Amino acid sequence: MRFFTSAALAAIACASAATAFAEPAHLTDVQYIAANRCLGLMSSKTLGTPDAAALSRFLDIESQGRVPVAYDEASQARDDARRQANRSNADSNARLIAERDGVCRQFVSAAATTAAAAHPAHAS
Repeated sequence: MRFFTSAALAAIACASAATAFAEPAHLTDVQYIAANRCLGLMSSKTLGTPDAAALSRFLDIESQGRVPVAYDEASQARDDARRQANRSNADSNARLIAERDGVCRQFVSAAATTAAAAHPAHAS
C-alpha cells in the first residue's frame, strides 16, 4: 500500500527543508522516504550523479531503527523515482532534474555534514 505520492513527498521535503538541516540529526520517516526518492533519481541511468554514493551511505546509517513501513515506503519511493527517471521524456526530465538539483541537494548536504562529523579532520 502506498502512503505518499511523488508530488506529496517533494512538497513535504520542501516544506521541512529549512528546519530539517540546521544541524546533523536523525531524519524523520517522511524525510527518510523523500531522501530515498532522491537516491532513486540520483542513481538512475538518466539523471545519475556522483552524489548518489554519498547519499546511499547516509541512508544506510539512517535506515537503522526505522519501523518496517517507513523502510518499505522508502524502498518503493526509491524504485519508483529510478523507474520514472529512466523512462522520462523531455518535459518530465526537466521536472525531475529540478527536483534532483533542488530538494535533493539538501539531503546531499546533510549526508556531507554527517560524514564530516563522523570523520573529523585530524590535527597535525
